[in-house]
Order: sequence, then structure tokens, then C-alpha cells
Amino acid sequence: MVATGGEGRIPEGYQTWSAGSARELCILGVGRTVPLAKLLPQSAGLSPEALARVHVEGWSQNTLENAFSAKAAAEERGYSSVILVTSDYHVPRAWITFRKVLPPRIALYVLPVRSERWGSPVDVWRAARRYFLEGWKYWGYRVLLRWE
Repeated sequence: MVATGGEGRIPEGYQTWSAGSARELCILGVGRTVPLAKLLPQSAGLSPEALARVHVEGWSQNTLENAFSAKAAAEERGYSSVILVTSDYHVPRAWITFRKVLPPRIALYVLPVRSERWGSPVDVWRAARRYFLEGWKYWGYRVLLRWE
């Protein structure tokens, strides 16, 4: 399950899937009108059998909706485990959300995608802002989900 919204998430999810670590590739929250070829340029070279194992979900718009979409896909397809691909700064909030929404019988693994490097002062400012905002969102989700 690739939670879109951060750089590098889809390529990392594709690489993990194409290496055989997952049976299917689900890309969550891309929008209803985005073609697969734009998301995965490699899709042009995939066999019809491989393409049938790539699923693009376009209705979810945030982490909680991503988790409910993942739950529906996991239950429909009988998954026993899920690999969640998301940015490193997003892991704490995504993990508590997916863990709360997915049934306990489904094992949850996380593959963090490294966010941008901190080379310039502008990069440092952006990263600090991102981590600050993500921290607020994390605690908001903790309250929303009544996590203990």
C-alpha cells in the first residue's frame, strides 16, 4: 500500500513490489483522473498479468481515508499482511492510523521513504516546518483515534 503525497513513495513501492516483496501494488489517494502511465512510467512494459495486480485508488484524500481504503482492499483480497510505503516523517501518524483501522489479524509493516536531504538553509527550514506540522497532525490523530 503506497500512501501518496510525498516524493519517492510510488517509485519505492513499485521497486518493492517488482522485487517480489508483495503480491499486489495498491496506490492510495492519487485522484480519480490520474492515469497509471503518469504514476508509473514503467507500467507500459508490464505484462497484462502484472498490470492486473496494480490497483490505483482515487477517492481518499488524507491518511485516515487511505487507511479505510486499505482496509477495504485488504479484506476484499484476503491479505494477511500489508506493507505501508510512506515518507519517513509520516510513519508515526500513518502507522497508528493504519493499525487502528486495519483488522488485528492483518500484520502491518512500514517501509519509510527518506525525505529530502538537508543541504541548504532553505531545506533545513522546509524540513523543520514539515516535522513541526506533522507533529501537530500526529497528536491530532492520537486524539481522534483515542489511541492509548
